Order: sequence, then C-alpha cells, then structure tokens
Amino acid sequence: MVQQMTAVRRGMDDGGSGIPHDRTMTIAGNFIRSLQHEQKQGNVSSETEQHLKHEFRKIGRDAPGATLAEAVDAEIERLERQAATLRRLRDGLLSLA
Repeated sequence: MVQQMTAVRRGMDDGGSGIPHDRTMTIAGNFIRSLQHEQKQGNVSSETEQHLKHEFRKIGRDAPGATLAEAVDAEIERLERQAATLRRLRDGLLSLA
C-alpha cells in the first residue's frame, strides 16, 4: 500500500511503469524498451542492448530520431564486421579439416 501511494505521489501510472502521466516516452525510450523485449526473447545480445543504451545516453535521450538512427546504424555495422570475421574464421577452420 505504501509503495502504491509513493508511485501515485511521484506521478506514475497505476501499472507502475515509472512514466509520469504528463510525459510521453521519448523516441530513445521506446526504442530501448523494444530492444529490451527483443533481448529477453534472445533476438539481441545483452552486449548490444547495453552498448546502444550507453550510446543513447551519450548523445542524449531527447536527440532527434535521425541522430539516434545513426547510432543504431553504427551498431549494425559493428555487428556486421563481427559476423564477417566469424565467417572468415569459420571458413579457415573448415579448410584445416
């Protein structure tokens, strides 16, 4: 009961989401929430989730969508380089067999 009253006093909704009634979720907040859901489903690594959260904090959670998209594009490029490296190493391993 005390916890519920604290949530209301802070302006949180009944679901306890931590989002004040008078504030909408930012673009970054929506993206991170979706990213966390995908991470829980096993579709995104926790490293990628943490890295993007860090990047969003660094550039500002209220940054324009295009700026946030650039950070996501940089992360995609990083992951593509990792995948290419793994493929190259795998191919080298198979050539030894």
